[in-house]
Amino acid sequence: MNTQNYFDHPLKKQNIEYFIHLVRIAKADDIISQSEMALLHRIGKKLGFTDPEIDNLIANTNKSDYIPPYELSKRFDQVYEVVKMTLADGVLENSEMRLASGFAFKSGFSEGEIPKLLTMLIHGIKEGKDEEDLFEVYMKERKF
Repeated sequence: MNTQNYFDHPLKKQNIEYFIHLVRIAKADDIISQSEMALLHRIGKKLGFTDPEIDNLIANTNKSDYIPPYELSKRFDQVYEVVKMTLADGVLENSEMRLASGFAFKSGFSEGEIPKLLTMLIHGIKEGKDEEDLFEVYMKERKF
């Protein structure tokens, strides 16, 4: 049996906090569409959650503190998935963009780079590009 089940493993906590942000994005327009629900379940499984755990997290989205991953590529991937969630129902709401922007800021991206980052992600996702391709674009355009 996995000992991570007995302790509050930091990675699992980080994944829960991240997933809760995705749920908030999906609920920003007060409705979780079928496409948003499918995406939540796909990402939840990718994070190692079972369907009942995913459903429980969706039902109980209490406030929480987010601890972003250390690696820039992982933080970028999470922001990518948040933006993908905002686009899942085909309607990009201002409230969803505010949440995505707030998530990017909590993930360690600067206020100055967030608008360009989100715009790049929105256009890239609409063009069918994956997170690896967009991360390469981001790294080329990023100012250190």
